[in-house]
Amino acid sequence: MVDGPSSGPKNMARDERLWEAAESGIAGARIYTWEGPWVTLGRFQSPKRALAPGTDVPWINRPTGGRAVLHGHDVTVGLAVPLAALGVPPGRERSLKCVYRAVTGPLLEALRACGLSAQMAEDVDRRRLETGSADCFASAYGLDIVGSDGQKVCGCALRIGPTACLLQASVPARPPLVDPATVFLQPALPHWTSLRPDDLASTLERALGPMWPPGGNDQSISVL
Repeated sequence: MVDGPSSGPKNMARDERLWEAAESGIAGARIYTWEGPWVTLGRFQSPKRALAPGTDVPWINRPTGGRAVLHGHDVTVGLAVPLAALGVPPGRERSLKCVYRAVTGPLLEALRACGLSAQMAEDVDRRRLETGSADCFASAYGLDIVGSDGQKVCGCALRIGPTACLLQASVPARPPLVDPATVFLQPALPHWTSLRPDDLASTLERALGPMWPPGGNDQSISVL
């Protein structure tokens, strides 16, 4: 059920393959971990601007946007879904909020089933935390997934194409393997919650199931 641990290049290549399959009409999801600490940078981020000088943590750009994420202590999700399967209304395929809400719905359900307090920030508090940091977990926006204490419990990044979307999500599940201050100039304070990859894989599989009717041959879900 769980795909891992792997290096940054292997993990990102596998998520790219999910994205390519979703564009051809096949949805897929994977839960994975990492071989030691890694940083994924947003698709358009520069390491010179995002990372602290002299850091020795390896990095790679991911296929989605957003800010940098320190991995190795987290449970990571790759979820690629055709827009038609999400029920995105015609003419709104490029609406970030519409697609984001639709694709993160099953993830929110799965996190709650694992016992986490997970909710969309804008549903409980419309204040905006902006630090200017390149660290994904240092800032909070309305569409971020937060806990009851307002802390971001899941960092999400999205890519939307003409026919499909790719969601990459990171849930810190233990203390960081390296000090974030050696990676980012303005790091978020470490914050994590107990989460087992196998538990998230099983709850996500159940949450995704209702999207496709039993026996349907147009779409398929695989949680690896």
